[in-house]
Amino acid sequence: MKLTSDAVEVVNRNALVTVALNQGYNAYLPVYDNGIDLILLNEATGDTRLVQLKGRWTIDKKYIGRNIWVAFPDRGVWYVAPHDEMLRLGERHTGTDSWAKGTYSKSPLSRADRDELASYRFGDPDTVMDDAAKLAVDG
Repeated sequence: MKLTSDAVEVVNRNALVTVALNQGYNAYLPVYDNGIDLILLNEATGDTRLVQLKGRWTIDKKYIGRNIWVAFPDRGVWYVAPHDEMLRLGERHTGTDSWAKGTYSKSPLSRADRDELASYRFGDPDTVMDDAAKLAVDG
């Protein structure tokens, strides 16, 4: 059975929340989605991220200047990066027809892209699940 796009979004949101919990964040769903799919809050540090969930690396004109972080998977690893930083890294794509219409996305990331985004690597849900399973057995 092939999942609908809505079902894929739910699976992706749950995978991201799993990784976020492991990084010390709690996830909150906004009542109204105006470009923000969820809010990640690390109460210990006060770090708050307004997150737009995507299925791949994506920049969009409607997110510019809004302090939105884009969360997306690539090769099983989640990245959570500030949109405007992604825009700076993706300047070479802003001359495309797609960007002229307002958005640009790409998948999979190149090695250079992964290197540029290394500091925004958020985690791998499989690793988190394996660690949780070990704790359940050992604990």
